[in-house]
Amino acid sequence: MPVETPGATISGVLAGLATSDMETSIEWLSTVIGQRESARPMAGLADWYLGPAGTIQLIYDRERAGGSMVTLHVPDIAATQRRLAAAGIDLQYDETTSDKVTFGTVLDPDGNSVTFVEQKPGFHPRGE
Repeated sequence: MPVETPGATISGVLAGLATSDMETSIEWLSTVIGQRESARPMAGLADWYLGPAGTIQLIYDRERAGGSMVTLHVPDIAATQRRLAAAGIDLQYDETTSDKVTFGTVLDPDGNSVTFVEQKPGFHPRGE
């Protein structure tokens, strides 16, 4: 649901990850997200459309590679961990895991951080 603020309605988000090697990162991110890229709109860009809520964009930028972070909400982080482990990717649970959420993080070949978060039953971040 869009955030409704007069003059500043936000209906989605595009999160970018900088990379020094497009092809290696496209393969890695496709495995992590569980789908191939949705589009390659121009040289040095690849997009993964994740539904109305947002898009992940891989950007060729050698100078910024390794300094990006993105967090993805998942319904079952244990299933995500098993899927990634089967692909040889080690999801590490984060010490910030609490009674409200569970976090797990993987690092891409450049060192960018992709964090998965599962909300625990009864927790509603907007106080619903």
